[in-house]
Amino acid sequence: MTELLHMRDNYLREFQAIVKSVGDDYVVLDRTVFYPEGGGQSSDMGTLSDGSRTLNVTDIRKLEGEIRHKLDDAPFDVGTKVVGEVDWERRYENMRFHTCQHILSRYLQIHYNVETKGNHITPGESRADYTPLESFDEEMKREVEAGVNEILDRNLEVEIKFMPRAEAIKFLTERDYQTRYLEMVPESVQEFRILIIGDYDVASCAGTHVQNTSEIGHIQIGKSKNVGAGVRRIYFELIK
Repeated sequence: MTELLHMRDNYLREFQAIVKSVGDDYVVLDRTVFYPEGGGQSSDMGTLSDGSRTLNVTDIRKLEGEIRHKLDDAPFDVGTKVVGEVDWERRYENMRFHTCQHILSRYLQIHYNVETKGNHITPGESRADYTPLESFDEEMKREVEAGVNEILDRNLEVEIKFMPRAEAIKFLTERDYQTRYLEMVPESVQEFRILIIGDYDVASCAGTHVQNTSEIGHIQIGKSKNVGAGVRRIYFELIK
């Protein structure tokens, strides 16, 4: 299996690896810093180089149990030693958006008693779906925007911790995390990656995040629309 270096260090930009297998347009590495699309977060991009050729990594997906790095040219051979470099601008923007989405979701949970149904984290503009939320008028939008920005301005430390399954479930349940997400985790997963945002929010999350809310800037909430019975999709941007 590919060692996922980003799980423990979201700020790692470069790494060395060995090509373990190849497909028509992708390689599988023994280790990677690239984040594969999943959990609502879009994948990283970047480059892989063997010293003579530098190829663009255009997409990373987990398919058939493999982390596949899609390339823009003929793949390297099995056994090739490569140096990978993540597109840091894209990665960092995803980190800012993802941490902000957790704070937005927690704010709506506390103040409006809604749950997060899903999210899509990507540079430029991200979104999340909430229920039950029939409407989201301008007054409510501005109130939520101001409330979330107040949280962001607290300069809260963001930590990543790993806990045994039973300990993690107890920890998250006691802090009012959405239990339905815990039920979705296969029993084979015996270690949880826990996101802790100061004293404000906790979650089980495999995504990439900033180290402090001061790195995010401010949220600017845009349009919203109904996407199902009682489910509303909220779009947001980040401003410095």
